[in-house]
Amino acid sequence: MRERRKALGYTQQALADSIGTSRKFVVDLESGKEGASFGLALKAMRVLGLEITSHESSFHEFAADFARTLNEGDYHYAIRLLGEYTNSSLAAGRALMPAAPSFNDDAYRAALGAVTLWVSAKTGSPAPKWAKNAKASSQPVFLAEKLHPISDRMKDLIRSETPAEIAAMNVWIRERDLATV
Repeated sequence: MRERRKALGYTQQALADSIGTSRKFVVDLESGKEGASFGLALKAMRVLGLEITSHESSFHEFAADFARTLNEGDYHYAIRLLGEYTNSSLAAGRALMPAAPSFNDDAYRAALGAVTLWVSAKTGSPAPKWAKNAKASSQPVFLAEKLHPISDRMKDLIRSETPAEIAAMNVWIRERDLATV
C-alpha cells in the first residue's frame, strides 16, 4: 500500500483525509499492525485502486509453470521460478502451493516441498499437507548442478547457509539465493 500511495502522489495525511481517518491509522496500516479496521483498510485500498485477489490463480500458474518448465528441461527458468514462487509466497504470507504440482523431477519435488515448509515456518502459516508428507531426497540436491558442476568448497558454503527446514529435506539452497534467483 505504501508503494502504491507514493506512486500516486499521496502523502499519509492526504490518504487519511480521503478515507476520513487519522494519519496514525495509515501509518499502522502500512506497517502491517494488526487490529486495523477492515472497513477503513478497504476504503484505503479503493482510493489507491487496489483489490483483494485470490491466490488460487497463482497456485495454478505456478503448478503449470513448474510442470511445463521441468518437462522441457529448462532448468535455468526452473530455478528462477522457484525464487518467484518463494518470493510470492512470502509476500502473500503463506505458501501458494496448497497441492503438489504434477511433475516427475524428484530433485525439484524435494526442493519445492522444502521451500514450501520453509515459507510456512517463516510466515507462521500452516504447511500444506503435501509438503509435510514430502520425502527428503535420498541424494543431496543442489539445483544449480543441473546447469553446471559445483565445487566441494561451494557446496560447503551453500550447506552452511541453508535454512534448517530446507536442509532437513537434503536440499541445499542458501536463503539469500531464494530472494535473488
